[in-house]
Amino acid sequence: MAIPGNANLLLLQSAAGAPTGYTIDRSVRFNSADSAYLNRTPASAGNRKTWTWAGWVKRSALGGEDKLFTAGSGSNITYMSFGDNVTDGFTFARYTGSHTFRLSTTQVFRDPSAWYHIVLAVDTSQATDTNRVKLYVNGTQVTVFTTATYPAQNGEYEINNTNEHRIGDGTGSYSGAGQFDGYLADVQFIDGQALDPTSFGSLTTTACGSQLNTLERIDRILFIVFTLQIPVLLSGQPTTFSTAI
Repeated sequence: MAIPGNANLLLLQSAAGAPTGYTIDRSVRFNSADSAYLNRTPASAGNRKTWTWAGWVKRSALGGEDKLFTAGSGSNITYMSFGDNVTDGFTFARYTGSHTFRLSTTQVFRDPSAWYHIVLAVDTSQATDTNRVKLYVNGTQVTVFTTATYPAQNGEYEINNTNEHRIGDGTGSYSGAGQFDGYLADVQFIDGQALDPTSFGSLTTTACGSQLNTLERIDRILFIVFTLQIPVLLSGQPTTFSTAI
């Protein structure tokens, strides 16, 4: 599969000043100047009430909007983004001319040298609104938001519907708005389950910072992997993401 622009395999130094680096499997670097993104339009809808997005994120540019994951068409879009509503904060929201729901963290993410493990678990079937969206960063649930309006109970939105999904860019009328600058690794989308970070490994703290022991991942989970290098599984059927410039 051709890789557009500078969305190339992530090359990291094994230590500061090390003469050689190594590639991290299932990883990608985005440079917004190249207008690079990943996109896919599902042939059939999945579970639009319950799903989980998880992955490692490292930002390269601060102060602007960085869209991680979006889905929608026209002016209707559901999205995950840095820098929307709160500068360098994290937002999960739906916009249809106005915001149907919106959660924006008070916490900001301003360290371009840091890797953040982000888990967003959605289950709109929950009766309690605060249980419908759970955000975890580096294994800890985020509970303080500067803006917190939750999805409606049993709400079904653009994610997991038969509209375009993108990683690293907006969709629909917002294509090209807030293109991501940074690195992503081991990004996973789980259809039909709202999971916490323990489903993806154990977080440990070392001299090099926090890291996820992915060897402890629960392999029984059927997950969708949004990467450039390996197939994507949706309801047990193999498919792939396409790329675009």
